[in-house]
Amino acid sequence: MSFVNGLRLPALLLDLLADGSWRHPGDEVLRAMVPWFPEPLDFLADIHAMRRESGTLSRLSRDDPGDGLFRLVRGRGTPVEPPWLDTDLAVLIAVNRHLGEDIALALDYRTDRADPRVVGSDLWTDPHQCSWRVVAPAFTDFAATLGLAPFRRHRYVGPAEIGDRARAQPRGRAITSQVGLTGFLVREPDHEEPFTYVVDVTGALLLAPRRSEHVACAGGEPVLGAGEITFARTGVRSWSVSEISNQSTGYCPDTTSWAAVAAALDRVGLARPAAFTCPVVFRRCPACHQLNLVKDEDYRCAVCDGPLPATWNADLPAES
Repeated sequence: MSFVNGLRLPALLLDLLADGSWRHPGDEVLRAMVPWFPEPLDFLADIHAMRRESGTLSRLSRDDPGDGLFRLVRGRGTPVEPPWLDTDLAVLIAVNRHLGEDIALALDYRTDRADPRVVGSDLWTDPHQCSWRVVAPAFTDFAATLGLAPFRRHRYVGPAEIGDRARAQPRGRAITSQVGLTGFLVREPDHEEPFTYVVDVTGALLLAPRRSEHVACAGGEPVLGAGEITFARTGVRSWSVSEISNQSTGYCPDTTSWAAVAAALDRVGLARPAAFTCPVVFRRCPACHQLNLVKDEDYRCAVCDGPLPATWNADLPAES
């Protein structure tokens, strides 16, 4: 039930649907994010509606005149980019409220299968031809901007003895500016990259040398995000993020933690990728409680071969 058009819905969207938080934020809030829409639109309320409307979109792409007007393609051997939309890799999540208005928001899986970007139709900038414009670089960004989901707190789920030792170790260094980052990096040899990072519950970015335990970097506290990060110099005292992951077996953060991580990087003033460059999908097996790293979208437990859930559950107890 988590697939539409053969595509797995983002974990965060499944969570929002499950707990009733997938709600329209209000016309003014949405208009601020998609200002070119002249008319209101409604969120599709459930997976059934997303399947129905996405099927209509797919059928439109078979019609040559429709292809030209709406810039919809499917079954092409070569990839296409906006202003075109590949309907084989798209799922509609919102459509026009009033009949006759061709308005839609879609998940665009060409960028990321786990956290696709959000695109919107635009028939008003050029009334003779539709363009699909990027609304948000990832669904997690879309949800965070609209206030649909607060950042998830991830508690430590690693070995207890490591967590106990972390309390006696120094906390990571809080980075609040490019100058502060420069001060941290000049003290670390190049071979220490990638660095350990966490985003604490206040939204601050904390850094520690490579191979530092994330729980020590966080002072033993819950985090909004954790992983490994690599920087590239862009000036005398300026840096950008070249690589970043959510690789932390102590906290096992969900890929949806990107929204909190991106916000922390933005506050420091760091240019960054649009999503994790090396995303890791953590799941705990409901049957044997083994923690799994999902690879190649194979949602089967590596120990007992049982099915793994579509949504994040790594914070469940590791019972025997």
